[in-house]
Amino acid sequence: MSRVHPEAFTGTPTDAVEILAWLGAVPTAPYHEDRIVDRVVGFAIGLGLEVSDDADGNVFVWYRGASSLGHAKRPLIVSAHMDHPALEVVSTEPLVGHLLGSIRPESFSTPVPVRFFTPDGSDDPRGVLEVAGCVLGAFQLEGVADARVGLHLAAAGTLVPGAFGVFDTGPVALDAETGLLYLTAADDLAGCAITLAWLARSAAAGVGLDLCGAFTRAEEVGLVGVAALVRRRGLPDDALVISIEASKSLPGAELGMGPVIRVGDAATTFHPEGDAVLRAARDRIRGRDAGYRVQRQLMSGGVCEATAYVVAGYTTGAVCVPLGNYHNQTPDGGIGAEYVHIDDVDMCATLLVEAGVVMSEGFKWPDDDRTSRRIADRPDVQLQRLRNSGVQITSSES
Repeated sequence: MSRVHPEAFTGTPTDAVEILAWLGAVPTAPYHEDRIVDRVVGFAIGLGLEVSDDADGNVFVWYRGASSLGHAKRPLIVSAHMDHPALEVVSTEPLVGHLLGSIRPESFSTPVPVRFFTPDGSDDPRGVLEVAGCVLGAFQLEGVADARVGLHLAAAGTLVPGAFGVFDTGPVALDAETGLLYLTAADDLAGCAITLAWLARSAAAGVGLDLCGAFTRAEEVGLVGVAALVRRRGLPDDALVISIEASKSLPGAELGMGPVIRVGDAATTFHPEGDAVLRAARDRIRGRDAGYRVQRQLMSGGVCEATAYVVAGYTTGAVCVPLGNYHNQTPDGGIGAEYVHIDDVDMCATLLVEAGVVMSEGFKWPDDDRTSRRIADRPDVQLQRLRNSGVQITSSES
């Protein structure tokens, strides 16, 4: 790993909500995920897990539950992205930035507070100063690969081109009465936190499968990190890849009702094998915990990394936790904190652990999928009745 400053996690490594609050306390943006990388790597090192990266800065954390036993089993990989919509300074006179990520321009019709991070002038390439500022307004861009919206900015200090800014929505905060956790970047730090907790729980349980958390970059500007990853075939070809997101809540995918088995997004539907593994995990958990909640839905509010894996030919499934104020866009048209329900976060980690157990026991689709078998294995009496009652068509020659 290059230029990484691992930061140790001192909390409970199996607690996905606690991990999310820890990740959410540091800023992130497309191409500026350094601080999240520091925490992901520090967490993994603390658990003694295997950590690596690729040439593009995507990070991989492996738990070798099958390899350590000498077993040859297909791995389970969970993919989450480390960035979130933010802005980047492109000029200082005038002070102008680009919006990195998809947010309505009209969300900036009134000034939006921003925390800027700009180089501090020291020899430390990671040294930054935090500068308060705001977005004054937005305008449309054309011909820029990473952005469609430009931003007029103001700052209380000196910035340089390349500095980035995150929306100042206040500190991470839990509403204990509603169970909602508020933070600037739940998408997709919730996925990152759940993935880390999944690895920690699986390691503690000794799950007999190789598991990997793939932490990708620059998702919000067009799935760039995962596109580079699949182009080089950077994951094992036989892996089952589960994309994890915090995704805009929809009817049938509501906050507090459990994680969502995501069967598709706005672009594609995913692989039935991934869906079957997750449904099998859901059913097993429900068999021992009647209060366990899981939803299942096609999440049409956006495109997620599962689409990139599907296009590249990987066997792919997806999960998400419902998200409020998607991309910081509030119902009244402004900018505010995103929020997720802590039960959804915790139960999602539980679902992924069980999915690993299901795969470790040799689950095969469609043979071991109850739904598939129920459809395929119709009773002989029904098939015979079908044959006996059918009308036979005979052809006649003129």
